[in-house]
Amino acid sequence: MKELVSVIVPILDPEINPTEERLLHHCLNMLDKYPVIFITFEGADLSIVKEHNEDIDVIYFPKKYFQSRAALAGLLLMEDFYDRFSWCDFLLIHELNSWVVRDELYYWCKQGYDYLKAGPLEDDNIKRLAGVVSRISGLKEDEKRAFGQAYANNGIYLCRIERMINTIKAKQKEVYTYRHSEDFLHADSVFWDMEANRFWPHLRKPTAIVRNHFAMDAANINLNKTLPFALTGILKENIHHLPYFKSLPEAD
Repeated sequence: MKELVSVIVPILDPEINPTEERLLHHCLNMLDKYPVIFITFEGADLSIVKEHNEDIDVIYFPKKYFQSRAALAGLLLMEDFYDRFSWCDFLLIHELNSWVVRDELYYWCKQGYDYLKAGPLEDDNIKRLAGVVSRISGLKEDEKRAFGQAYANNGIYLCRIERMINTIKAKQKEVYTYRHSEDFLHADSVFWDMEANRFWPHLRKPTAIVRNHFAMDAANINLNKTLPFALTGILKENIHHLPYFKSLPEAD
């Protein structure tokens, strides 16, 4: 019988900073009932990670995919990547710029969606790019890059493995183009958001309202309202200024 979900933590630079270490520690504690698997390159020194859990599970991929976040996007657009986790139905990709507020992972796996991710940081231009016209006609190269920038530090998503693989197979030409675009930040997010369902609904995705209940940028939350499952956009440069973290006891 398959596992319902596994948590995947990418490690691009093993020299994680104190903020990333805090996010890692919280991830391991909050999601300890699920398999947590680290992905990185062969030979990566994970001694800092092992200080939090000596018996970690690691799956290695070619080093070229861990040179930058743009390079990692190429891996997250490969059928082989999802095939490696065929023992489970869902993956929660949890980069070390995200924080799970409470364990609702089982709930979200059971909601019938294939792809859940916090929305991009919006301004008038991004709203235009994310509109119905762009979703039908597609984006130009410069628009794709601008849209990708709106996903900067947006590092958590839940996906159904089978549907991700089927979408990649159905859109091989488009996936290849996204995977091989040079210096394209968050090409994976742009593909899954804008390209995957063009002309045919390959992925069941939530409305914007539901998506915001799944995850939001930590800078955008209202502490007086119900918080989402997860927060993202958390960096060493901003963690001490975010209202959510100011409200936590120092031990957290």
